[in-house]
Amino acid sequence: MRRVIPVFIALVIINGMFSAMASFKPVFADENEAVSAESTTDDVTTEEITTNEDQTIENVFEETVDTSPVFDQSSVDTSIQEDAEDKEFRAVWIAYYDFADSQGCSKSEFRAYVGEMFDNAKNLGMNAVVVHVRPFSDAMYKSEYYPWSSYASGQQGVNPGYDPLSIMVEEAHERDLEIHAWLNPYRVSTSWNYGTDVKSLSKKNPARKWLTNKKTTDDRYVLEHDGALYYNPSVPAVRKLIVNGVKEIVENYDVDGIHFDDYFYPALGSNYESIFDAPEYEAYKKKRAAAGKKALSIDKWRMYNVNTLVKEVYSAVKEARSTCIFGISPGGYIDYFDDKDRWYVDYRTWMKEDGYVDYICPQLYWSFNNRNIFPFYETLLAWAEHLENENVKLYVGLPAYKMNSKNVISSQDSLVDTEWYNQYLLADMVRFLRRSGKASGFIVFDYSDLVTEKNKKAAQFMKEEIEIE
Repeated sequence: MRRVIPVFIALVIINGMFSAMASFKPVFADENEAVSAESTTDDVTTEEITTNEDQTIENVFEETVDTSPVFDQSSVDTSIQEDAEDKEFRAVWIAYYDFADSQGCSKSEFRAYVGEMFDNAKNLGMNAVVVHVRPFSDAMYKSEYYPWSSYASGQQGVNPGYDPLSIMVEEAHERDLEIHAWLNPYRVSTSWNYGTDVKSLSKKNPARKWLTNKKTTDDRYVLEHDGALYYNPSVPAVRKLIVNGVKEIVENYDVDGIHFDDYFYPALGSNYESIFDAPEYEAYKKKRAAAGKKALSIDKWRMYNVNTLVKEVYSAVKEARSTCIFGISPGGYIDYFDDKDRWYVDYRTWMKEDGYVDYICPQLYWSFNNRNIFPFYETLLAWAEHLENENVKLYVGLPAYKMNSKNVISSQDSLVDTEWYNQYLLADMVRFLRRSGKASGFIVFDYSDLVTEKNKKAAQFMKEEIEIE
């Protein structure tokens, strides 16, 4: 059952937890304002993922579990985290499509292009940029495992003649900006970008190699769903590819962090038990039965697959450079993660246990309007309730892309949410985060929406709020 918290209860909670909130009042737009018409299992220990019989994964896999940690948490250099305890993380996502106009640029032109973006981010009060370096099983840098991104050269697999990530690291640090490398681990294509035509991918793309070689078993390494291609999360070779791709970035580039967003398993729908990686699940069940052991349900098994990757990535990052951080930005719809047909994101474990993430950044892409399914402040409190590990920070994703555009309250409600026409809304969100004391920073989506002319006032008001420290 999905939780809907009445607004008066939320206000009581807020007042009881921090008296400073008593003075907070969002600057809502006039409701009468006219609006114009117009997004095989390895070993992981967790107490959070359980079967219907309340068995933990540790119990289910008890005959193979290695009780030693994947990575020794005590060896992590926490000095950078301690130094940054009082530092608010203020970042902007720079997505792959923000590089569309830089395709075919010379090295000097690309440097100027990203320099302008980073100047704009800095001038708006940001102290970090989260830059897309692997949107579609590709690379915005010289990679041993992935082909050059088309957003670097105009065509996947073609060398642009320079190293974009190397330039971006230099330009970011020159401006005293942190730079975090943003990767989509499982996504190979979308219905609108490459689709399912494997020949549209570079011959150097691992997905194309697996799908076109003579080993029929490799065909299961890449799966099709809803017009898109995904790496199979249950395959160890896939995890190895993803982990190696992360490791090479941290080893070869002075990035401050590695960042995953909300693309894990896709939403599979009502037949989730019989599609996608269901054949691998059936093989797993047979293996468990042959050993006289109980198997996880398919949803818990899929969650386990994601957790295994997350833990291995965290370990790879820390082993390569202990001061580099790793974070994930899942969707903000917290209650929906309990649905059995989608995503399989175990945020509870990530926010509770060591060895998964350094931060989590739910995308709270709703206004303060209490008619939303997930009103901004209530949803923030719901996420904050699960932050049980002092080594994990909570950041929040803020939606510049929704500003000054027609957004309905929900898919079931055609009423337009006029708050998105309130030029103070982003500033109000920043102010609320600070006064609540529940989050250590935020990331704004997306750069192009933040600097567009129609959002100029909203961005300026947000900057002014940021400067009030």
